[in-house]
Amino acid sequence: MRDGGGGVGGEWFRDCVTKVVGDGRNTYFWTDPWLDGIALSVWFRRLYGLSVNKHRTVEDMYVLGWEEGGEVWQWRRRLWDWEKGLVGECQAMLANVTLHVTESDEWRWRLDNSGKYYVCSIYDLLTSGGNYIVDEASTLVWHIHVPLKVFILAWRLLCNRLPKKTNLAARGIFAQDAHLCVSGCG
Repeated sequence: MRDGGGGVGGEWFRDCVTKVVGDGRNTYFWTDPWLDGIALSVWFRRLYGLSVNKHRTVEDMYVLGWEEGGEVWQWRRRLWDWEKGLVGECQAMLANVTLHVTESDEWRWRLDNSGKYYVCSIYDLLTSGGNYIVDEASTLVWHIHVPLKVFILAWRLLCNRLPKKTNLAARGIFAQDAHLCVSGCG
């Protein structure tokens, strides 16, 4: 999911979730999408390939120092001039970054104003008309690594077959006027 592969529409995770850095302890410097929603390993693929510090957190890298001459910039080999230019671009992006020691890193759900994940927000996304996700989600429902109960729930969701009061009323299980009653109306 972090790599963006195998998702609905190819980039659903990046589109729906964002990483907010607080103290930097739970965020990987190169591989998490913490800076403008894109991982540094994607923006600076060449530098990531050459880096010795691939699996360090943002906090570790901040302590080592990512300014010019900082210990963060350790490479497997000597850099060429054009690669040094990439390092300068990366340093420019990091120049305004400050860590907040009192706050923890967290993932935030973009589909809800509170930043928290709710099933109803993804339900609204999947069932909203004209959305590309509905078309492509039906092919992902039958993925081999998804448990059977998730298959069934997702398939029923996509087909609008969840046992909601409106669906039950449409099938004649509830009386037409009883589906608006919260307590079931006897």
